[in-house]
Amino acid sequence: MYLRRVVIHFENPNIKQLSPLVTGSLSKAMSALSKGNNSYRASPLEIYAQDVFSRVAEIDNAFKNMRITIEYLRKTSYNNSGYNFSEHHAFHIENFLLRLTSVVDRSYLLAGSTMLMENEKIEKMGGNGKVTKKLVNFSPTSNTILKTMEEKIEHLRLPRNKVAHQAGFSSKNLCVLQIIENAKGESISVKQITDIMTYDEIKNVVIEESIEQYENVLPLIDNLVKELIDSLSFVYTGLLKNHTSS
Repeated sequence: MYLRRVVIHFENPNIKQLSPLVTGSLSKAMSALSKGNNSYRASPLEIYAQDVFSRVAEIDNAFKNMRITIEYLRKTSYNNSGYNFSEHHAFHIENFLLRLTSVVDRSYLLAGSTMLMENEKIEKMGGNGKVTKKLVNFSPTSNTILKTMEEKIEHLRLPRNKVAHQAGFSSKNLCVLQIIENAKGESISVKQITDIMTYDEIKNVVIEESIEQYENVLPLIDNLVKELIDSLSFVYTGLLKNHTSS
């Protein structure tokens, strides 16, 4: 099962090589704090290393939260809750969709920070386009990987956008569960449904559909993030060599 294969991207050798710079910068920060100072001076390369580390940590955090979400989507009941199963299930799908697209956006930010682009430019609306414009010449391979990443989640863009801008997540089978859950008493229309499939059987179908659709996309995006980091590694190496020789 995919959830057992947890990839931590800041452990990638191309990222770990920046650890001494990050540690050095954080030590300066702690030293300044212990002396009552509100600021400290870090070298440009230390700032660069921290920016890259932060971008990768943000990506790892999004993956962690999506894996937690998959665990909840496997649940058949939510005991001691005042909300119905369908409400919980829809909530976790919405959470997954929003975090999945954030991985792609954060990957663009990682590429932008790697190219020393200013945060103010790449974090605003339209920032992905600015990154692409520079990345297409800087590293065509990295640019292709980001485009592939977008293609892999394209089928989930529509439900994600509905969740973000219009309404909560819904599906045909989830609506059936909602009708059964909200029915008062032994409704004739509900009995017509449950005579065909029981509530628990419909619930299991909803769970299986969700797991199949959402869990399978995780390893695809995970591997693409690794490929992206590997494709950008020469930048880190070059900067470190210059830093070491100076």
